[in-house]
Amino acid sequence: MYSIYYTPESEENVAEIFSYISDDNQFYAKKVLDKIKYSIDGLKVFPMLWKSIDWNKRLLVESNYKINIIYKVEWRNIYIISIFKHKNILF
Repeated sequence: MYSIYYTPESEENVAEIFSYISDDNQFYAKKVLDKIKYSIDGLKVFPMLWKSIDWNKRLLVESNYKINIIYKVEWRNIYIISIFKHKNILF
């Protein structure tokens, strides 16, 4: 099983997502974050299942809320690099 680590940027992304959604509905904001965490936890078992976007980066799409999660796998560690809304995709 793999270990998951969040970069400071990804932690900031999570805080921004929660802040943005919780302005309207704090319950829904928590629900979205729980779903994101659930999707990321699935990487512990199947980290290579998702799309490769670079030689060492992969893309996980949380389909219910259209959240993109950029991560990389190094040895038995998964580093969450960035988390953002699908419409803000940069590539």
